Amino acid sequence: MLTVSTDFTFPLIALITFVELFVFASARSAIPQRKNDLRMLYQDMRKLFNIVSQEKQENKLNDFEQSLTSLPSLDFRTEDLKTLEVSSTLAQLYSGLKSYKFHLHWIQQKQDELGSDYSKTKTIQLINRVLAQIETPPSEPGHPSLPPLKTAWDLYQANVEINDKLYYFCNWYIRALRGLKSKQ
Repeated sequence: MLTVSTDFTFPLIALITFVELFVFASARSAIPQRKNDLRMLYQDMRKLFNIVSQEKQENKLNDFEQSLTSLPSLDFRTEDLKTLEVSSTLAQLYSGLKSYKFHLHWIQQKQDELGSDYSKTKTIQLINRVLAQIETPPSEPGHPSLPPLKTAWDLYQANVEINDKLYYFCNWYIRALRGLKSKQ
């Protein structure tokens, strides 16, 4: 059995108390930091949504065949907002935005090849900013195979479809982040 001299008892108790206070203070300061992170993500997603909304309003194509199966699914329900958890929501947001970024780069590359004008620079910059804010990115999603875009019309349709689905994706995650932010 270990015996402690009475000369060391008070300093030992003081040291343990300081350690406990440090751990307690550190844990309390982490909560507002996380809320601040969600607030910044929310604001950047709102900016992204505004850009995508403006592009959606400028789109004159309303009824067309959507054929890009490689885009993230949009199977969201309002009831799901009540059961969201931060880690899984951020993981899904990250992987979805990575997929949209991949598709936007694809559109940008095809646009350069065909000489069309669908600049996605602002959108890609905001996506990069949001991705950088998510602390622990999950494993990188694989890149899907994409259909060939041989004409300007194919490019236009793909651009509209990506923008349309990104609009609804952003709308959902704005609502999700707002809900998560209010829970903390």
